[in-house]
Amino acid sequence: MNANENKRSRKNSNNSSMLKERQQQGSNSLTKKKYKTMYDSEEEARLERAVFGDANDVIENLLGEDDTENTVKDEHKLETKSLQDSDSENSKISDSDNDDDNDYESPNKKRKAWVDEDDNQYSVEDAFQAQNRKLKEAGQEKKYTQHLNKKFEQIYGKPKWASLDKKTEVDSDDSDSEILRHSNHTIVTKSKKLRKGTIELKAVTDINRKTHTEGPYISSIQFHPTSTVSLVAGSSGVLSLFEIDGKENNKLHSLKFQKFPINTARFLKDGSQIIVGSMSFAHCFTYDLISGSTRKVPLPHGITNMKKFEVSPDGKYIAICGRLGDIQLLSSVTKEIIHTFKMNKKCNALAFTPDSQKLITNGECSEMYVWDMRSNMCLHRAIDDGCLSAASIATSSSGQFIATGSKQGVVNIYDTNTVLAKENPQPLKMITNLVTSITSLKFNPTSEILAIASSKKKNAFKLVHIPSFTVFANFPTFQTKIWNPLAIDFSPNSGFLGVSNNQGHAYLYRLKHYGNY
Repeated sequence: MNANENKRSRKNSNNSSMLKERQQQGSNSLTKKKYKTMYDSEEEARLERAVFGDANDVIENLLGEDDTENTVKDEHKLETKSLQDSDSENSKISDSDNDDDNDYESPNKKRKAWVDEDDNQYSVEDAFQAQNRKLKEAGQEKKYTQHLNKKFEQIYGKPKWASLDKKTEVDSDDSDSEILRHSNHTIVTKSKKLRKGTIELKAVTDINRKTHTEGPYISSIQFHPTSTVSLVAGSSGVLSLFEIDGKENNKLHSLKFQKFPINTARFLKDGSQIIVGSMSFAHCFTYDLISGSTRKVPLPHGITNMKKFEVSPDGKYIAICGRLGDIQLLSSVTKEIIHTFKMNKKCNALAFTPDSQKLITNGECSEMYVWDMRSNMCLHRAIDDGCLSAASIATSSSGQFIATGSKQGVVNIYDTNTVLAKENPQPLKMITNLVTSITSLKFNPTSEILAIASSKKKNAFKLVHIPSFTVFANFPTFQTKIWNPLAIDFSPNSGFLGVSNNQGHAYLYRLKHYGNY
């Protein structure tokens, strides 16, 4: 029993000693935990510097390296802009950026948009051999691409867009033009003055190449005032509309007026309606381009035909050459007669001034009549110098010039102010290149070219350079075949010239000095 008691006492003593040790360890751990949770400002500052760095650089470190570089560059650009002129700003800033980092190329230096690595592998001889062609003359070009570039520049010249060194100024106006370029608005470009002597002109696809049904005599040709559309009408009573591009000239629509030979067809002001007249009937036809409807309109009492008429620039009036010197003025909306003017002799031609306030007429006499549209009175009469009988008349869109053509083949170009003020105005220039009756006169929209033609003789057609009052010498040439020109018209931007004849053709010429249409 004593032995058992001794063992128990030993176990109890051991257990008590273990409990004491555990209590001591627990107390030590509590003291350690308390020590760790105590605030230490120095330790916090040390950790803050290790994570964020210096207190002044906290914002820059939060932005990151890329944003910091951009911020520094922007500040550098602002400082540079304040010290330098606006014209050299972009180039100087790009130079400073390149000094800091040589890996980036200058933004002003343009590179090719696309490069074919195989181009440099083909020589001129290899390319010609692969195409079964013989090289007639060995040039200085070794690469085939160099040969093609040289050939292109010899034929067409170097285009402006191909220049990599051209400098463009970016401003608010350019940004607006860029927006307009991507829309259907017309951009007014600053063109150079038209030079005298020769004119850059090219014959393109005929307007009516896909029809030729308008008749042998194409009496009317006119371009739409706002769209790339042209009408062609002739003696067979067919009127056709074409989309003008100079390549295909696709037909849009054709109208057939039974037993109604067309002598004159015109767009009205907004281009939404066409009016068609004939010398054989006391009625006319109107065609609405929007609804596609055709309407027969009887002419007012006393008007026997609409062989020759003109529409005022504002689209309000229609002036008709009548019989025995009568000139009927109609409303373009109702087609009712407004007033009848009376000349001493038959009226052969008439033309409105650009402001539609005056009507100028001439005919089987030597006088020009000036009529006022408001008072319906004759304001003035002026003698056409050297003219015995007039056949045509035209006014420039600028309102500066008046051209008259006589049956003796003489064209007089007057200053408008002298015609309106003097009884015997002196012409600025007298054109005597044609010897037959001048049946057609037409100024281009910029008032730089006057087209004159006579339907009485083959190829009787000339273009006059108005600023110098000289005739272009290179058109028509001996190879040009216009036949007998009947009608003339220029497109709204003078890009195209249309000429019809007595052989069923409506020729189209591209004037390279002007825009596309």
